[in-house]
Amino acid sequence: MKKKRSKKTAAKSPKPPNATRRFLDALTGTKEDAYRRVLDALSLSRRDKLSPTKAARATGTTLKTVRKYAPGAVELHGSRYIVTPSDRLPRHMRMLTPQGEIVVRTTSSRTATRIADYNNAIRTYVMTGDPSALAAFKDKTVRSGGKVHTFATDRRTIDRCVRAGAVHFVDIYARGAAA
Repeated sequence: MKKKRSKKTAAKSPKPPNATRRFLDALTGTKEDAYRRVLDALSLSRRDKLSPTKAARATGTTLKTVRKYAPGAVELHGSRYIVTPSDRLPRHMRMLTPQGEIVVRTTSSRTATRIADYNNAIRTYVMTGDPSALAAFKDKTVRSGGKVHTFATDRRTIDRCVRAGAVHFVDIYARGAAA
């Protein structure tokens, strides 16, 4: 009589959160803050080449929370967790266009990085008056939700938005249902 071999099943990776508008709208208060800290931890880990655990601690969260909100962005390799080069987590981000500030919903970490770099260029221009950082974004666009959004690089437009208080440097992510 032959022995039956037990089949080892591969551990299924947890499903990433549903990247719909409802996912972000459902986050309120503490959960929204936790999600933002997770996004910050992923960004810090990629940018500064930190381990996910160290990046999570630096942003005031834990690896467990990072794995809960961004399971597809953190992978187990052997006994170590590593952050993937990019992710598809939904984000509502502020962006300045020639028409004024808008909120762009993106599910690409690379697009989010591009918007963040643009906002840093805006900040540099506003603080120093040097428009050279904006040159990299002249005639550049971002596609989101089937729409194409152009980066505002005209100094008059930027100055007008800054005077109107439409430029926010404290937080690049839009809050809750305002997005």
